[in-house]
Amino acid sequence: MAYDRALFKGESMNAAVRLAAVLLAPSLAAAAPPSSTPAEPGVQWEQTVEMQMAGFAMPAQTSKVCVPKKGMAEPPGAGRDDTCKVTNVKNDGKKMSWSMVCEKEKITGTGEILQRPDGYDGKMTMNSPDGEMVMKLSGKKLGGACDAAEMKRKVAAIQAEGAAQIAQSCREMAGQGQLSVFTGPAAMCKDPADRAILCRQVATPEGVSALSAQPATATQDLASLCGKDLATLKAEACVDAGRREAERRCTDGSDKLLSFLGQSCPAETQVVAQRECAGRTYTDLTACYRSFCTAYAGNLLDKGKKPAAQPPKPEDAAQDAAKKAVKGLLPW
Repeated sequence: MAYDRALFKGESMNAAVRLAAVLLAPSLAAAAPPSSTPAEPGVQWEQTVEMQMAGFAMPAQTSKVCVPKKGMAEPPGAGRDDTCKVTNVKNDGKKMSWSMVCEKEKITGTGEILQRPDGYDGKMTMNSPDGEMVMKLSGKKLGGACDAAEMKRKVAAIQAEGAAQIAQSCREMAGQGQLSVFTGPAAMCKDPADRAILCRQVATPEGVSALSAQPATATQDLASLCGKDLATLKAEACVDAGRREAERRCTDGSDKLLSFLGQSCPAETQVVAQRECAGRTYTDLTACYRSFCTAYAGNLLDKGKKPAAQPPKPEDAAQDAAKKAVKGLLPW
């Protein structure tokens, strides 16, 4: 059958395939921790899912599942996909209906199943930005005893392992100052302890430098997340960096602090320059301040090349004197 692959756009198609996969598994909404899920008498069933979209039908997918003897209480696959939520479930034992929303992919849908003692038939209709998708559902009882809770235990174990991995990743990303995973309605990381780590990290010179290099839209939620906007954090980091640099004075870590001060903190840079650069020639400078003083002198000279828009002011005269003093710092 001919079809236009362009109609199958990324998110919607991925969601459809994922839904088809989870619908082949038994209902798991009540999954409990592995150790607390006892065996549950079940019966072997065969379930089939067919999907159609934009005139294209995917091959039918069939699997064997263990359904509780008491019957199907929820839609097939309910609870398996965290990004798609099942709501408005109505079940009178013969007919089951429900609604579904996948917020990330902007998909909404409805489903209905007619149950029989030996099987069922049903359909799900989903609407996405790329068009309508229809899934036909069917099942038949095969017979044979099984443990209906086995899949619940396996899924619960996988979920527990996944949660642990996410928690570890969030802690690591908090330490790296990765703001994006903590902001927005679908934020991956929400633990207050991780948020505290993040806010401490972004308040450091390294964190402020990293955030300053990002677009303003990336830091717009910083104030609500950490209680301080980027400008406030930057001002505090400059004061802290200036204090730490004065205490260390050419010890390990001074280069990073001097680099941050020179790039982000004009007032603190001027204090260091007055202390370490003023009145000295290049060869008189302490080794670890040579790059800093040379860059500071170069910046002053660059600024002096710009034409003055207004008549000279007293402070301009002072700056000219400073420029003449720092010329001796340059190694040329």
